[in-house]
Amino acid sequence: MYEDTGYNDIRKNLDYHHWNKQDSLILTTMISTFFIWGVVLSIAPLITTWPFIPKYFDEYIILSSPSGLLSGNFLLGYISDRYGRKKLFLLTVFLTSAGLLAIALIKNPYLIILSVFTAEFGLGGDETISLSYLSELIPLKYRGAVLVETSNVANVSIVVMAAIFLFIPDSVYADKLSLLIIAISGFFISLIARLKLKESIRWDYLNKNTEKQRVKINFSNSIKFLSLSFIAITIVVGFAFSSLVLGPFEFPQYSSLIIFGSTLGGTLTGLIGGIYIGKSRRKIVSLLGYTGMFIIWILLLIFIKFVLSNIYILIFMIAVSGIFGELGWASREMLEPENFETLHRGTGIGSVRTVGYFIYIISVFLLVNKSIYFYLYYLLIIYLIGFIGSVLYYKYGRETRKSSVL
Repeated sequence: MYEDTGYNDIRKNLDYHHWNKQDSLILTTMISTFFIWGVVLSIAPLITTWPFIPKYFDEYIILSSPSGLLSGNFLLGYISDRYGRKKLFLLTVFLTSAGLLAIALIKNPYLIILSVFTAEFGLGGDETISLSYLSELIPLKYRGAVLVETSNVANVSIVVMAAIFLFIPDSVYADKLSLLIIAISGFFISLIARLKLKESIRWDYLNKNTEKQRVKINFSNSIKFLSLSFIAITIVVGFAFSSLVLGPFEFPQYSSLIIFGSTLGGTLTGLIGGIYIGKSRRKIVSLLGYTGMFIIWILLLIFIKFVLSNIYILIFMIAVSGIFGELGWASREMLEPENFETLHRGTGIGSVRTVGYFIYIISVFLLVNKSIYFYLYYLLIIYLIGFIGSVLYYKYGRETRKSSVL
């Protein structure tokens, strides 16, 4: 289907056009989207610090996050391949804002669980669709940097939310007011910008002019799915349990501090080096990131007694791991949309991420009420999986840095 001259002309025009107002509008929209996504990503663990939430609800509040993300990534990713990116953009912003608004206004733990699921469902699908949309429309010259920097905005908002909970302690009012402001302002900014967005030109042309074909099961596609799934497991589970869930499960009194400190290193790495990372070879960035995380975690376990002697040493080690984690996160944000074809891109990204969120859900049951030693050794296995995935991709995967997405 790629012998189509008309489509190849469209690809060439999209890949090599000069940055324009539409690109700026897309960038603005995605920045607001990923900021809200980071808020939603961090909110479940932070909610467990609210005094009116019974302790036995912590596990279920935390579970509602990956459950919503899994459902949203897979279902909405698939639907976006069938019906387009723009229609889903409007649905996801309503779902996410409604979930955040409900969290800000209610105190019932059961309704909070439902609200977290709703917000995560919307943002899970939104991230998949956003990555597809960006990779299909942003000029090739800027594609990597835009994918890295916009997705890193999620880390920025995690740090912001953790700071609010950390530096204004024991103030549910301030927490809920922050969520209310973010939900309302984020909704209107995203909605207004999204109404002005056009449908993905690549998707629109292929949807109208070609017949969707089944994905071939061969060595190349199998290795691609396996390696990207391994990478997704490490980012989804490794980041969640080393930064977001570690506090509620092991150090409840330090939950906000752990999220703030451990995420700060990766966030600054993305802000400072995101443009360079986006221009770099994906295979190198991926291998460096996942190897670095694995090595840091080995060192943490070798000196485990020293590391656990002081909470600040533990946070420092996780923050250093987070610097390499940002490289892993960035490579994943680029490799996923760049590896799948347009009519299967949402489904492909969603499927890979579904594997990660499924392991996340299982991990909650495996790690709740376990000792810190079991917890940290379990994460070593998770980082080993990512290291193996990056090696597999380095050896067999396709370098996508200068490639036009199909």
